[in-house]
Amino acid sequence: MKVLLMILGIVVVAAIAVVAGCRIMASRSTEATVALTAKLPGKIAVVYYSQSKVGNTATVAKWIAKHTGGELVTIEAVEAYPDSYGDTLKAAEKDMENGGTRAIKAVPPLDGYDVVFIGSPIWYGTYAPPVAEFFKTHSFAGKTVVPFCTHGGGGAGRYFVDVRKACPAATVKEGLTIRGSNQIERRLGTGVTVHHTEDDIVNWLNAVF
Repeated sequence: MKVLLMILGIVVVAAIAVVAGCRIMASRSTEATVALTAKLPGKIAVVYYSQSKVGNTATVAKWIAKHTGGELVTIEAVEAYPDSYGDTLKAAEKDMENGGTRAIKAVPPLDGYDVVFIGSPIWYGTYAPPVAEFFKTHSFAGKTVVPFCTHGGGGAGRYFVDVRKACPAATVKEGLTIRGSNQIERRLGTGVTVHHTEDDIVNWLNAVF
């Protein structure tokens, strides 16, 4: 009996240690330790669409805005996608089969901005349908467009190529690809901070500008 209790105690302690370790990983600091040396010209907007509850793309957009002083602009679908990631992909696939876009709530013109960051999760190898609608309804002539994207393991696909095609009259800078959370991490409630920190953003900005 004493041996059983001892073994049970060891198991409990080990479990607590594992949970504590996971919490430390999930909550580790993401603050930048690298100095921003980039000089971005003019007024900046950070436009993004973020669908998941984890908010991978939103997190990256907020980091970019924090370090550039840009204004956050959210793209929102008129009809939101389902909460389930699998159902979302099915709905997005239908959107792509029916013109490739999804109606979005009004986003003001970008006339007053010189640099426009544009972020999206990668769905089926490119930007989400609400972002496609945003490209269709806004002009980027004469602007500097800077794309960024998040993905769950499949990479950026043709995202950057498609952004260049959508903005033929803009100067399109080298984009940023961030690995977001996988489905297990979504269920655990952890996200992009497990994989990346603000240093990734600052290093990218320093290299691009």
